[in-house]
Amino acid sequence: MATIKPFRAIHPNPFYADQLVFTKPQAESVAGNAEMPEGLPPLKTLLETGARLRPETSEMQSLAYNDINNTLKQLLESERLWLDATPCIYVYEVAHPLYKQVGIWVQTDLEEPIKTHELTFDDSVRRIKNYREHTGLEGSPILLTYTPNDEIDAIIAANKQGFPDVRYESVAGIHQLWKIEKPEILEQLISAFAGIESVYLADGHHRKHSAQLLLQEQAKNGKPLFNTISALYMSTQEVKIRKYNRVVLPDLPTSKEWLFTQLLPHFYIQESFNNTPVQPFEERKMGMYIQDNWYHLRAKPNTYSLNNNILDVSILQDFILSRLFHITDPATDQRLKHTGGEKAMPEMELLFRENPNAIGFTLCPMTVDQLCIAADAGLNLPPKSTWIDPKIPYGLLLYKHE
Repeated sequence: MATIKPFRAIHPNPFYADQLVFTKPQAESVAGNAEMPEGLPPLKTLLETGARLRPETSEMQSLAYNDINNTLKQLLESERLWLDATPCIYVYEVAHPLYKQVGIWVQTDLEEPIKTHELTFDDSVRRIKNYREHTGLEGSPILLTYTPNDEIDAIIAANKQGFPDVRYESVAGIHQLWKIEKPEILEQLISAFAGIESVYLADGHHRKHSAQLLLQEQAKNGKPLFNTISALYMSTQEVKIRKYNRVVLPDLPTSKEWLFTQLLPHFYIQESFNNTPVQPFEERKMGMYIQDNWYHLRAKPNTYSLNNNILDVSILQDFILSRLFHITDPATDQRLKHTGGEKAMPEMELLFRENPNAIGFTLCPMTVDQLCIAADAGLNLPPKSTWIDPKIPYGLLLYKHE
């Protein structure tokens, strides 16, 4: 079951969208500025980065949150940002060069059961919770997925017939939004989502966890409840999981002989023909790069049959990253870099050129079905296990809890 609600979204005035949403940051922070500058940094810099840059003392964080709230007020008063007049639900579509993805953007009830598959880390959750508590802002939605539903698909198709209410273009794709305002359609959509049997969290584990912890604190202390979270629902047919590679930057050079000796009890190893970079497309197979050479790794049955590791990301984490390189926190360990999406391999090769001691690992992309199976089984995968599309630009639609 999914309980969804319409909301009054804040979104950029189209005239400023190229600066506020899609342009790379030109400055790290505008905190403390009395007036908005002519050339605006992106919303992520204006409304989020400031708190991260300030020292984590009560006084400095309070100043950062005040600056963020004042900046949002100025952006609305100057009409760089617009607040929709009425609560709506939004059909969202992103058109990539080769494919499109479409979903429904809503506020969803935090107390609804949502199946998760990935671990979170306390420090990240704490920071996000503090930001949410003191600003009430949500600049990006969590991504939820569900088994395709004919009624929802029909509503989406019908509401995409006209011109979009919001349309932005960027090098990464075309983003379009259609408002659903009519009460009878809103009720039909709310009813359709209420009938969904299972909802899975595809992306946004830290945001969801932090929002739930804050809600519990607010209820305990008798404060106003931020009991919904911005969510983009996409069916499992729409969500895409891309390749997501890892590069280890060891503190000291790694002996290839030592590494192979450690790997052989758990993996079959074979040189790559013509030293071609390895990008696996079958489960239990991985690629490994070390000292200018590529190798095929194939997991032996003992890595998954005896340890209940049904997915390759867990095999990599348990038998290589943690056991051999002592990387127990893949989300924050500076010795581990992640490259994903279309630029995964070029970024990986750059790391190899800049770090002669680097060791790379490539994996077969997880499927959406595997993600759902892992969530159904109650498995917690290592952080940063998946690179999931779409990546929604920060600030495309914002929401502020009061």
